[in-house]
Amino acid sequence: MIRLLFLLFLTFLSCAQLSREDQFREECDKTRNRSYVFMLPILQRHTTDGNTETNSAVWIGNAELAYKKCISESEKNRYNLRSN
Repeated sequence: MIRLLFLLFLTFLSCAQLSREDQFREECDKTRNRSYVFMLPILQRHTTDGNTETNSAVWIGNAELAYKKCISESEKNRYNLRSN
């Protein structure tokens, strides 16, 4: 019985601590990682002008700008609670 209550308490505690900021940050990190894992190899193989370095540099710059915007949005939602 004590184990069950302890597990329920830990589950509640972990769910209650996630704010919208944490939720947004997780999504930002996932999006950033996916952009590097999937898009950079595609850009290095297939380019319209044959200049893979420029295309990759532009994509990295855009991905980092989007990540910074996403992080700033998550900081705005610091005190909003997550709705399940």
